[in-house]
Amino acid sequence: MSVTCEVKNYKLIKKKIDDMQKAPRQVMKSLTAEAKKRVPGWVATEVTKEYGVKKGDITGQKLGRVTPQGANFKEVRVVYTGRMLTHTHFNMSPKAPNPGGAYTLKATIVKGQRTTLGKVKKLTKKQRAALGKNFTRSGTKQSDHSPIMLMPAANGGHYLPFQRVSRDRDDIVARKAISLPQMVSSKRTEEGIQKAINENLGKRLDHYINRYMK
Repeated sequence: MSVTCEVKNYKLIKKKIDDMQKAPRQVMKSLTAEAKKRVPGWVATEVTKEYGVKKGDITGQKLGRVTPQGANFKEVRVVYTGRMLTHTHFNMSPKAPNPGGAYTLKATIVKGQRTTLGKVKKLTKKQRAALGKNFTRSGTKQSDHSPIMLMPAANGGHYLPFQRVSRDRDDIVARKAISLPQMVSSKRTEEGIQKAINENLGKRLDHYINRYMK
């Protein structure tokens, strides 16, 4: 003897059970996409709280490359690469040498700390003559270094901070501040970045649990 069991609305019930099994995977899939999309913005916000750069320059990849990676949530990471940045990215002033010859070069690398990079004095007539001799190799080259001063960039169009660091008139180096990877990994931003990621991802996780696991 056999007994046949029949369940009303079987197809509907089976679909609900299948959806329940798929829900956790959907939650994690959505959370992975959210992390890759939103973490760069959260990190940029924390960096700009500590350093004098613009958030749009970070997310717009003007300061370095920002690359989200990872096929699943456990593998998600955001990789930051980039060269050392000049002070022009840190609200440097003036942007170009003053016509009068004298100026004080300043920048804000750390938020709230306006730093003087160098003071360029107006040359006297005698100093200008000595400078001319130096460039024709007839001067004595008394100074072993110069103040940090603005000079035209190699590609033209704007000025960058340079300094002569020895008595050799050709020994001129570009002065740099800090790189985007250094700002992201610094002690100043480490705690804020981790807190922002944890809190914001927690909110997104709750959102997707409520959405897919009702």
